[in-house]
Amino acid sequence: MLKKIGFILVFLFAFQTAKASHVMGGEITWECSGEQYVFQLIFYRDCNGAEVNTISENIAVWNHPTLTQITVNFISRTDISPTCNPVSGSPVPLDCGTGMGGGNGIGAIEKIVYRSAPISIPGTPSASGWVFTYENFSRSNSLTNISNPSTYGITLAAKMYAIPNGTAGSCVDNSPVFLQEPYMVTCAGTPYVYNMNPIDPDLDSIHVQFGIPYNYLNGGIYNLPSNPAPVPFEPGFSYTSPTPGPGVNPSNVSAQVDPESGELTFTSFTAGNYVLKVTIRSFRYGVLISEVEREMQIAITACAGNNPPVISPPFGGASFETTVIAGTVVNFSLVSTDNENLQDGSPQSNLLTASGLMFGTNFTSNTGCAVAPCATLNATPIISGVQGVTADFSWQTSCDHLVGADGNALDLVPYHFVFRIQDDYCQVPKVSYATVTINVQNPGVIPAPQITCIESDNAGNAIINFSPVTDPSGTFIQYELHSDQSGLITSSAVLGTSSFTVPVASSEDIYVGVVSGCNGNTTRYSDTLSNIFLTLNNPTNGTAILQWNDPADVASSTMGDYYYIMREYPAGNWTLIDSVPYGVNFYKDTIDICQAFLNYQIILPNSPCDFTSNIEGDDFEDMLTPDIPVIQSVSIDTLTGQLNLTWNQNNQPDTYGYVIYTFDANGFIYELDTVWGISNTTYSYSPDINSGPLTYSVAAFDSCWTPAVPPTYQTSAKANVHTTVFVQTSVNVCNSSVNLSWTPYVGFINDITYNIWVKQPGGQWSMTATTSELTYSFTGQVLEEYCFFIEAVSTDGISSFSNPVCQIINSATLPAYNYLQVATVLNDQITLEHLIEVTDAVQAVSIQRQNSTGGFDELIVIPVVSVNITYTDVNVDPQQRSYTYRVQIIDSCGNYTSYSNYARTILLQVSKNDVLLTVQLNWSSYSQFDGSILGYTIYRGIDGNFNGLPLATVGPNVFFYEDSLDNTVFTGKVCYYVEAIEGSNRYDEPKISRSNIACEVFEPIIYVPNAFWPEGINKVFIPVISIFDASDYRFTIFDRWGQAIFNTTSFEEGWNGQLGNSGEMANTGTYIYMITLKDGNGLEVIKRGHVTLLR
Repeated sequence: MLKKIGFILVFLFAFQTAKASHVMGGEITWECSGEQYVFQLIFYRDCNGAEVNTISENIAVWNHPTLTQITVNFISRTDISPTCNPVSGSPVPLDCGTGMGGGNGIGAIEKIVYRSAPISIPGTPSASGWVFTYENFSRSNSLTNISNPSTYGITLAAKMYAIPNGTAGSCVDNSPVFLQEPYMVTCAGTPYVYNMNPIDPDLDSIHVQFGIPYNYLNGGIYNLPSNPAPVPFEPGFSYTSPTPGPGVNPSNVSAQVDPESGELTFTSFTAGNYVLKVTIRSFRYGVLISEVEREMQIAITACAGNNPPVISPPFGGASFETTVIAGTVVNFSLVSTDNENLQDGSPQSNLLTASGLMFGTNFTSNTGCAVAPCATLNATPIISGVQGVTADFSWQTSCDHLVGADGNALDLVPYHFVFRIQDDYCQVPKVSYATVTINVQNPGVIPAPQITCIESDNAGNAIINFSPVTDPSGTFIQYELHSDQSGLITSSAVLGTSSFTVPVASSEDIYVGVVSGCNGNTTRYSDTLSNIFLTLNNPTNGTAILQWNDPADVASSTMGDYYYIMREYPAGNWTLIDSVPYGVNFYKDTIDICQAFLNYQIILPNSPCDFTSNIEGDDFEDMLTPDIPVIQSVSIDTLTGQLNLTWNQNNQPDTYGYVIYTFDANGFIYELDTVWGISNTTYSYSPDINSGPLTYSVAAFDSCWTPAVPPTYQTSAKANVHTTVFVQTSVNVCNSSVNLSWTPYVGFINDITYNIWVKQPGGQWSMTATTSELTYSFTGQVLEEYCFFIEAVSTDGISSFSNPVCQIINSATLPAYNYLQVATVLNDQITLEHLIEVTDAVQAVSIQRQNSTGGFDELIVIPVVSVNITYTDVNVDPQQRSYTYRVQIIDSCGNYTSYSNYARTILLQVSKNDVLLTVQLNWSSYSQFDGSILGYTIYRGIDGNFNGLPLATVGPNVFFYEDSLDNTVFTGKVCYYVEAIEGSNRYDEPKISRSNIACEVFEPIIYVPNAFWPEGINKVFIPVISIFDASDYRFTIFDRWGQAIFNTTSFEEGWNGQLGNSGEMANTGTYIYMITLKDGNGLEVIKRGHVTLLR
């Protein structure tokens, strides 16, 4: 890969210098050299462009696990520019010259050949094949049918696929090749007829079609169609229409390529340069095995004064095609006529070349071609002539020319011989191509016979019957009988033979061949059919297991739709016991004979004769029980309560009777009773029908004894159980209805509906509804009794009745207690505690609060799942008012019914007397405890802190209290709450209701002297303060200029007249003081004033 990259980099500069316009096309092919591959890259160069690499190139390999590139070495370069005869007045011939840009005009073309050393490629290609590519970034910039051609490169590709029956790692197939050089220069208005003569050296089938020209990969990974991408065509062109068509000029004829011969034709009156690609795909056994392509550029130029040679068809009917019997000698002369002169008036010459897979060495030897004898010409090309040319062709065909790549002779093989005749008119000589097709026909190939049927005889032989063939041409050799398993089995040289009899030990895939044709080289085979081979298995359980194969994957129109199962008993008496559809290859026969040797055979009806299997037999005995009974229904007689069980009569004639089974309370099955007689198929008895659904099964027993000790009758498996419908009722007191629910009936195969039957008071049974559900609601009258049963009905008309049940419709009842125990204030929220009896009649309770108009608003609905209900009302302001609550019952029907007692909270209000340091408490009474109120307990919190000890307790009718704080030390804030104490009540749960917490704050008391005398009696200036928060105290003295001269945070420290910490004393004068402290609510209090310092 590094060498390849280096090559590209080196030439990149050269190509860019020459404007990268030299690539005109090319192809990649390979051939086998022993078991190795030799790859060849052909590159067509515009000699007016850049030079090429004369050392080596690399072919990239894709989709192979280990091989990534193949080096191809430079072999040769050949000037393939059109040759002509320069005369006076004519242009000079086109010529490549030497080096970069050495060409002398459009049409100067050079063929460059690279070839690899023999190389082994391990493995087998995957489904996507191995892909071999050569790319170049320099496509010709003069192309007419490509958009911006100078911006695109070129990728040539070949593909190798897996070969049927090929050997991995070995070269077993040569790629298709092109025997004719490209025809790249033509004149506008002249019909272009060119055959590149594509052939497959191995005689594989080929198909020719237009291909898609691609850009170069540019270092990417090969992944069509994204990389490389197709080059874009100009409007009016495509890869299937690469030359100018009628849309460009009405006289133009669009390009076409013959898919078999590869002949390319078009007519263009529009000059230009056009790129096209042709792809050859090779097939073996109908499987794609390889693909190669040739891309080339066709220059259509304006030229006049010359016409192409005219080639006369060599066969009758003015045809270039003939069909001959293998062994025929084909002789003809190919003649061209060209009565024109050169520019100086001298006559033109015609030059003939030829190509074809069957030409011999030097075109003159009958050896050296793919399959001898070879075709010859009277001289080795180039053959020339004046104003025309003649070549004599001869070919001795043979039977060998009918053998394809797979080694089998074909009915007809076409061979294409391409003749190219060119005049010598300069600068663009005219060229004519003739494709001569010789179809070599296989004489007297007899169509394959058809197998009519395959029978089996008593000796174990298979008799293959077929329709004999006719031999109108006398080419019949013999019939052959083959099988995929045994190969050639036998043959017969008698034309009238219509059957083969051969021993078989298994099923074989059989076909009949007829040998005929050219020297007996052709065998045509019938369709493959199989003998029906029956295998019989005796599992010693009272059954015979038969298995066989189909004669064909798909039954033919002559075959019947069913196999007949035949049994022989007694000896010599064959009976049809059953049939199964074609494609079913298994049958189990239940033995109903005590003991006997039984033979079996399979017959497939067919016209004109039946397919019959071999006969197989063994000793069998009846070891199977009777058929499993099928219960029809199990039902309850609604009048008597008796259970009735019915089932089908057994199909086995030796059935003696039936065993009835049911289930105990633990779900275990047990034998209930025995019914004797094959025709006795009912059973009745009187079980407990009111405990739940009843389940039953039935088994049949026959006259055969089992080997058990003691011996017992052979008994079948139990029938699928059937279970009765069990109905229950409940009352909905809300709407006076009876709710019915029932278990499903189990056992009916078809869909089930349920009829609801009811008997009203004093009435008869009547059907009131039909449903597919398992519930129903019946509305009646309160305190009336109604009776019901359910009838399960299968869609086939079978029915079963449930147990009958009766129900009285009762009325709803209220709970025994519905008591709102307490409403109490906690953390400025109100908590309610409620007590209620839990019954089916109560669904929920509605918590309600009285509003300002005296009505009640619902706060919440709480389901009743417990006797105790607690609710906290957060949307309240208990400092401003008391609240009254009640609880209303919501019954099971959703109706709002009776109320509980009221519960009203306590509202506490307080007021202070700053002078007397007292607080007046007033509160509202609590209501409504079930028990009496024993009294009210008062609690006090100093500075908001309660110690849990009561301050005082007053009687139940006292709603005020005065508290003195005269001897209390506090910061100013005092709080209170009151609790109402309930005495004993009916529910033995006395409660306490607490009021809101109410607080008062006393202002701090501050006394400040207005003067002091440090040397006198009043030596220190200090404020006297009470009822305040000493934790945040500050006392500051300022001089008249606002400078702080004293500061302290201790309320016990005063100013002695000293200036700060200097030791100096302040002068006599007036000073400003500021006291800062907080009251009991934590609010800041500031006091300012003047003080006089005396000396």
